[in-house]
Amino acid sequence: MGQLHGRLYENSGPMIICLHPVPYSGAYYETFCETLVASTHFSAISFDMLGYGQSSAINNPITIQDYAATVIEAMNTLVSEKLIDGDCSALGFHTGAAIANEMAILAPDLVKKVIFVTYPFFTAQKRQELIDSMSKSGVDENFEYLQSIWDFTISNRPENVPFKRALSNFNDQLRSSEKGWFGFQAMFNYLSEERLPLLNAPTLIINDISSLTEATRKASKMVKFGNYVELDNTKGAIFQLNVDQIISHINAFYQ
Repeated sequence: MGQLHGRLYENSGPMIICLHPVPYSGAYYETFCETLVASTHFSAISFDMLGYGQSSAINNPITIQDYAATVIEAMNTLVSEKLIDGDCSALGFHTGAAIANEMAILAPDLVKKVIFVTYPFFTAQKRQELIDSMSKSGVDENFEYLQSIWDFTISNRPENVPFKRALSNFNDQLRSSEKGWFGFQAMFNYLSEERLPLLNAPTLIINDISSLTEATRKASKMVKFGNYVELDNTKGAIFQLNVDQIISHINAFYQ
């Protein structure tokens, strides 16, 4: 379906495939991945989903299954060419969690464990409400659109998030502004209540204090082999401000 761009963080241990929330890119995990390989034996790879970051653009919406299949294909290629080891886990945040779930269902021989850092579980009614209210507009000549993105991502960013990190997220949003809604549509059409019970891999479910707190708790009850934990003192930007906690839970999960 196109070329996937990825960032490889090599180390001696198991590979964690990081799946980003939309409308950002795999750069979202830069701090996490750098800290992970510096403080543990894990390796990591962070992909840009199709239509985001530096991966190929797409002209029409695709499904969560499609996003998962493209990452599986990329991973299988890297493993078959012996560029990376095949001992892999999938980690997803927000939309990326659904992609991680689907990867484990579609490729259980590749994805041995799953890590959800929050899970966007929505009822059928809520999904329809989100679809109906979803904006498909992109950048236009109205400065208010850019101002709203700037305020959300940069001006009102959580304390201690570096400007450079926030600016990277701002740039990702601009890059995907025309078709960034594709990933949201995929998520809002994904039947988590049917797909989560099909997950047979050991799963770590990490929750925080956010709009998805209750949704993640509901999702955790549908996972057969789930290990549920909650982060302490979260105030947003957990992959910047709570990295040490997340890594600590991952280490415990692997022991």
